[in-house]
Amino acid sequence: MVINSKSNLKMGLLFLCFLLCCINISGDTQKEFFLRGAFYQDWMGLKSEGTELYHRLSSRLKLTFLNKPGDGWTVFIDIRNRFTPGDKGKNQLIIYDARLSYDKLKSRLFFSLGQMNLYDTAGIGVLTGGVIGFKLNKYLSLGGYAGLEPDVYNTRWDPDYNKFGFFIRFIGPGAKQFSLSFNRVGFNNQTERQFIYSSLLLPVQRLFVLYGNLEYELDSSIKKEDRLSRLFFNARVNLSAYVDITANFSSGRGLDYHRFLLEQSQDPTIRSSEIERFYYNETYGVRLSFKPVKSIRVFAAKRESEFKDREVKNHTTRFGVSLANILKTGISLYGSFNMNRGDASESDSYYISASRYFGRLSCSLSFANYYNGVRISGEGIPQVFHIPDRQTLSANVFLVLHRSLALSLDYAYSYQKNNSDQQFFVRLIYRK
Repeated sequence: MVINSKSNLKMGLLFLCFLLCCINISGDTQKEFFLRGAFYQDWMGLKSEGTELYHRLSSRLKLTFLNKPGDGWTVFIDIRNRFTPGDKGKNQLIIYDARLSYDKLKSRLFFSLGQMNLYDTAGIGVLTGGVIGFKLNKYLSLGGYAGLEPDVYNTRWDPDYNKFGFFIRFIGPGAKQFSLSFNRVGFNNQTERQFIYSSLLLPVQRLFVLYGNLEYELDSSIKKEDRLSRLFFNARVNLSAYVDITANFSSGRGLDYHRFLLEQSQDPTIRSSEIERFYYNETYGVRLSFKPVKSIRVFAAKRESEFKDREVKNHTTRFGVSLANILKTGISLYGSFNMNRGDASESDSYYISASRYFGRLSCSLSFANYYNGVRISGEGIPQVFHIPDRQTLSANVFLVLHRSLALSLDYAYSYQKNNSDQQFFVRLIYRK
């Protein structure tokens, strides 16, 4: 929702309450009241050639309190307020999480009420509503959910845009997880989408791990060959202590822009250097990694990308090396090179970085070139566009000021022919 100019004051008051809670839970009260949280104060600036400095303030509060998760009633809060100054500036409140949950080891019933993210359980993203479930045994549970879908930035809640579904979930020993759900998304009393969603996380000791998910459409109007709307998996096999192989496959709907916007809203410093996973119908590849000694890793990878609707196929071969804590100096180096070939491929690209740790202080420098970007249209639709050879030099400084307080500084200078821009980012972090 869009809120008035007093929002930063409200966030400041929330932070003050947070600090008071931190003080008040000292001593014996720690046994009665649980509190864990963090407060982030950000400033971001962007200066393009020939334009004025654009800047924005952001305050984010994350809290988990009342009881530890899984120990009864627990409240989860994760909210951000952004303020953009100027004539066209505004305040914007983003609610990632705001829910009251009940879950206890000896209770078969669990539920949540409020706003939450259901990617792992139901694959339907953000929900404003409720979830209720019943534990059949130690590992297996079933349940359902219902509510409304807010947009990512919470500018509105439309009562005509609703969703509900049912799920079964297995959480076993050794981090094994499996979920299967039926989901319906409706708009204006009409079914917009019905689908089955399933996700799997299967680690086998330290030898093998598989993660994947799929979506299968149930609408009879969809052709049978298009029913499997998404299939993704990533598998890693550790052949020995020195060699491992990772394979991945992704097919179906390319750009999940709801998640893309969510990631961008949580970390505005993300650079869109590799976004093929967002817009190709099908990508798959394999990576071979070799670690001859503890501090050195060398890898080679092959990736195929296909845009079936346009009969475009691209091929990427990637080589890389990382050197960690070289000769115990605290210096680490990383570099990779992409050989891109195909019908509509980018030019060859590279990325190199160097970092060093000085106890509480760490610094890093990186240099890269890239050719693709994502921008969001006025209607909120993501659009991929090509960038002529663009190179970026970036630097980061992270300083631990206190056990609970840290400061992060980022600077990036991007340039291409007749155009350049600078990005500044400052983050103050307080954790309890």
